[in-house]
Formats: sequence, structure tokens, C-alpha cells
Amino acid sequence: SGKWDRYFALFARDASVPWKRITVRLNTYSSAPVDFAAYSVDPADVLVAGTNARPRALDTSHLTAVARWKFTPPRGFTSTANDVDVPLQNHEGFYVIEARRGDAAQQVWLNISRIGFISKESAQGALVYGADLQTGRAYDGMRVSYLVGNQLQVEKTDANGISHVPAHARFALADWGESHAFVSFLPQSPPPSVLVALRADRAIVRAGESVRLVGFVRRRNGEAYVPASGDVALSVMAHGAAIAVARASLDKAGAFSATLPIPATTSAGDVAILATSAGASAGASVHVDAIADAALTLSAACSSACPASTPIDVTVALHGKAGKTFGTSSGPNAANVGSTTNAESPANAAQDVRVRVVRMPHILPPGTPDDAPQWGTTRIIDTTVQTDANGVAHVSIPVSSDGLSSTYSITASTGSANASLRLLAPTASAALSIVPLQSALDVGDPATFQIRGYDALDGTPLANASVNVKLSHGVSVQTQSVTLDPFGFAGVTFATVPLGTSIASADAIIDGKSALDVSAVTAAPRVGGTTRARMGNDVRITFDQPHVKPDAKLGVTATLGGAVGAALVTLESARGIETDVVAVTDGTAHATLNVPETLGGVAVGVTFVRDGALVDASAPVKIDGRGHERTMILSADQPMYAPGATAKIELDDGDENPGATVAVRVTDRRVAGGASFDDVATILASNGTTTQNRSSADPGWHAWVAPANSTAVDLYADDGGTSTPPPPPSKAPAES
Repeated sequence: SGKWDRYFALFARDASVPWKRITVRLNTYSSAPVDFAAYSVDPADVLVAGTNARPRALDTSHLTAVARWKFTPPRGFTSTANDVDVPLQNHEGFYVIEARRGDAAQQVWLNISRIGFISKESAQGALVYGADLQTGRAYDGMRVSYLVGNQLQVEKTDANGISHVPAHARFALADWGESHAFVSFLPQSPPPSVLVALRADRAIVRAGESVRLVGFVRRRNGEAYVPASGDVALSVMAHGAAIAVARASLDKAGAFSATLPIPATTSAGDVAILATSAGASAGASVHVDAIADAALTLSAACSSACPASTPIDVTVALHGKAGKTFGTSSGPNAANVGSTTNAESPANAAQDVRVRVVRMPHILPPGTPDDAPQWGTTRIIDTTVQTDANGVAHVSIPVSSDGLSSTYSITASTGSANASLRLLAPTASAALSIVPLQSALDVGDPATFQIRGYDALDGTPLANASVNVKLSHGVSVQTQSVTLDPFGFAGVTFATVPLGTSIASADAIIDGKSALDVSAVTAAPRVGGTTRARMGNDVRITFDQPHVKPDAKLGVTATLGGAVGAALVTLESARGIETDVVAVTDGTAHATLNVPETLGGVAVGVTFVRDGALVDASAPVKIDGRGHERTMILSADQPMYAPGATAKIELDDGDENPGATVAVRVTDRRVAGGASFDDVATILASNGTTTQNRSSADPGWHAWVAPANSTAVDLYADDGGTSTPPPPPSKAPAES
């Protein structure tokens, strides 16, 4: 009956260059032919200012098509994604493409332009940069029309292709010949007047114990953050109510420390710890193991790292609340609740304890949130064990047969008492991580992965190691070999990804043992106009000095193979955006920038022109000054210590001014959750600049609009035009 002919979906890229193949995406269910027409129109007739605004549909009955053609989808009734060629190659301009089956029609705009257009936006001002996508030269005198209120304000770019955006502008439209480019500006927040940082000494605490807190407060003073004075209010929140409160004084460096008790009556679960000062707040979370008539502990002989080649024996011990221990336990997770007495413990014998073990086939890199969804996370044990006469039970975690390192999250519960434990089981002294920049790919998209190597226990970088990377799909296997940089990082891109799910693996031999990590990507037709990732992985940015002081000059060298013309180099900070446009020679650009006294972080951004696209990337600048993130070097007087020995640790942050406060933790394992110090300094690192690249090598998609009286039906009406990703794995507890 042709019922399904009305169901289809039309998409187009946000930008196309005239000298390359030009296509639109048509997703269909039936194989009925589709009539296409292209109309040359004024962008102002279609576009609506605003990043989430839908474009206007046009009445094409009075318009003359510049091209007409027909497309017939594959036979059968099945969802099919079709790339439909548009016969407008070498025709610059702005077009509306209409797809029609009888009275069912959809329209999508198509911008065929040689203008490379990028915006840099901050609270202190914004700019746009225009360059020719074929030659790479900056456009001198390009017309840019800004929408300010309800009026258009016309400006022209300077000799460097830069135009400074007027205040309160919401939209910009650039014109050069028949080519157009446009952007809707994003609102920018000013730097906060006060910053607060907070961390806890551990990720898990037992009810009745105390948690130690450290942090700092910075206030804005002109163009810098300086240590605050006064005090900070601290509170522990559970189920919407404060269960503990305290106040701590700030020292001369604006830092504080405090100890807060967790009441013995606190129920099991996560609690939030809040720090408030001068109207600003920060938070951390810890998991509470509750105690009722009895208390539980979990322990294993391998307190820091367990062998991956043998089963792991976990001991569950049940303790009396009154202070007598019924059963033995040891290790960093055991509670010290009294002496061991077996004769007085009949109530703790033959007690049922539920034990659950979740396996994550990874050793997470330092700074990774412990509750972030990870590929392959699986619950491997969910059982009930019974305690013996000593109040003790045992659970054995079997050896994994896949050759991957493991992180085991273990919980035990009986009544209202519970316990948590996290164990690492690396296959080698070092661990690897392979993470896709995008796990869901469109058909034809390349797959890019970040490879990272690090010590399995303390997280220090694995420098200069050789790593073999594979992308496997059935019998199809692609391989590459990369070398990690001095910071333990490398990037790998596979240009061809088979349809369906492919397994990516990274493998290295460390001290004669294999370190292996695995992830996955899925290539499938994309159903909606999703935003694509920035593809600046090939850009290398280096500085002439590792650290720079405020008001000094910084030399920048940026390289991108195949780049031509000129490069835009920007210094981005909360104070604004400094720019330089320099010539590119053999893919390399050199610039010198002045580093001002400023708030927060500072970054250098570089924008190249390569193969008809703008490729942009950025790198942080390490500044030796007040209110900036600092790099600290720790060195020990010995490589190894005997139990009971004294370790002398030297800390050097390169600062010539005294008066800093240092928070130190000594731990036998990596710490996760709210107790991780790895990212605390990044609170000061934001530079407050937003980049919008409208001409990237991987531009986004936008979806159709339906003209008046169209009977077309949204092919994805059931899910709103977007696919629904699978739910993340359940949160596993972390142990400090």
C-alpha cells in the first residue's frame, strides 16, 4: 500500500567543500524511489540564530531548482542508511536539498563553501578567523555580518583574517564570493570570584570512624587568584540531612585540614562532604560501611596487588559491636574492634553473609573516576556464605582466562552491616589503557584510540615502551605498533572500520610479562545529527621552555603534516585571547606570544588548514605564578625500604617564594573516588575559552525539517531521532 514510503530521514553535513564529493544521508525503510531537488537560497531565509534552533522550511513551489535527480534505495523493507551523491561539485553556495516521495517531503540545508571559519569565545571577548580551505591563506577584508539584538552590524576581517566580535552578538554570517560560513555564539561565564577545593583521605570509611579532609580556598584579586583568609564550613550530608559539621581556619596559604566523625548510626551508602567559604562550595563523596549488631570486614593476603595467575582468597570476618572480635582479619581494610575470642561468639557462627564481586578487566589510569562506565565490567560472583565457629567465611575469586588485568570490587552484607574492598590483579608490573575517542562510529568513520601506559600500582608513566595495537572483527585483523611518549601516551587511528562491533587491544611485554587491555568500537549508520569530535590528534605543539612566568614571552612551535598557508596561534586565558597568524612552512609554524598575569589556566591553541578543513588543537601552558596549577617533583632517599624504616621524601615545586602548604598521603595502593588527589589542581586550570570549529575535518550533521503540508513521517519517531545507548554498568565500590 506504500504506507512505509512516507517514513524516511534526511541529514547533511554542517560543511562541504566544493572540490570534493558532496553527499547527503538518506535513511529509509522502503525501496520506493526518492525525487531530489536542489535550490540556491539566501542563508538568511533558512538559518535561525541559536545553537539549538531549528532551521526554517521553505515553500519551493515558486523556486527554480538548480539540479534534479532520482535515487532508488535497495530493495526490501529494512532500515537502510544511504549516501546520496549531490550533483553540485564545484558549485559554491548555500542550498536547500528537498527529498520527496509524492506529497511526503523533507528538506535539509547544504553549505558548499571554501571558507574555513572558527570562533574563539571567552567572557572577556570573542573573535572569528577565516581562511581559504584550499590555499590556507587568511582572508583579508572578508565581510562578516553580526546579529546584535535585532540589527545586523557589518564588519570586515583584518589582514590576518580576524574579526573581533561586537558585544552581545548572537550570530555571525561570513561571505566571500559565493561562499558562506556562520556560527551561533555560546554564552560565556565570567571567572568565579572564589574557588574551593576539597579532598578526603580515603574513599571508604566505616560508621563510627572519622574522615580527614584537606583543601584550599582561592579568591579573585584583579587578574590573579590569591590565598583566601577566614574559615571554611564543613558538613557531611546523608539522605538530605547533615550528620556532622565543623569549621576550619584557613592558613596563610589559604589551605585547611579537619577531621569529621561519621556517626556509628550512619546507614550504608555514599555520603557527600561539602566545604563552603565566601559563598563558593566544593564537594567530595565517600562510601560508608555501616555497623549494626555486628560489623563486617573483608581482607585478602594480597593487600596491594594480587597475582592474576592464581585464585584470590577473600576472608569475610564478622565482629561483635561491643568490641569483641569474632574471627580474625588482617590487611588495610580490617577494622580494629577488639581482641579475638572464640568462646564468646556463638551469635556470630553460622551467619549468612551475601558476597558480590564485580570484575572490571582493566587497571584504571590515574585520575580516572572510579564510577565511570568501563567496557567489560561484569558481576562474576553473587553468593551467600556462612560463617564458621570463629565468625569467618571465605570466598575464592577464580582466575580469569582472558589474559587481562583485573580490578575487583567486592561487597559483603548481612542485616544492616556491610563492607567493601577493591583489589587489583595486574598481569605485569605495568598496565595499559586503550580508550576510543568515540565508541559509536558512523559508517566510514575512522577509529582513533588513546593508548596510555603506567605502573599498575602507583600510576607513574610508562615511558618509551613499544605497544602493539590490534583492531579485530572476526577474521579481519588490523595491526599497528606505536611507542609511548615520555608521559606514557600515544595515539592510534585505523582508517577503515568494519560494520558492527570491533575489538581493540593494546599489548606490551613488560619485564617478560604481557600487559594487555581491550576495548570496543561499533560502526553503524548514524540516525541523528550528532556532534563530531575535534580531530586535532596529529597536531604537535611544543614550547621553548617547560614553565613560564607571567609577563614573559613564550616561543611556540606547532607541526601538522600536510598543512598549508597560514596558521592561527592563540593564547587563551580568562583575561582574553591573544592572537598571532604566522606562515606555515613544510607543515610547521613558529610564533612568540606574551603571557599575561591572569586567572586560572592558560592554553595555546593552533589552527591549521589541511586537505580542505581546519584542524585545531591546544596545549596547556605551565605558569610559575600565584593561583596557577603547579608541577611538583617528589624524590625519595632510597628506592626501597624495610618495614619500620624512615623514608625521607623531598618535594620541589620550583617556587622561589616560601609559604606553601603541602598535603601528603602515604598509602599502599592507588586511591579512587573523592579521595583522589590526581585532579585537585585542575580546579585552577580552566582558561574559560570555548572553540567552535565550523570547518573541521569531521563536521557534524544536522537533521531535516518538514515543509508545510508534507505527509512525511519521522523514521525515528519512536526515539526522537537519536539512538539510546546501553545503560552503564552498576557502580562498583572503591577502596582506599
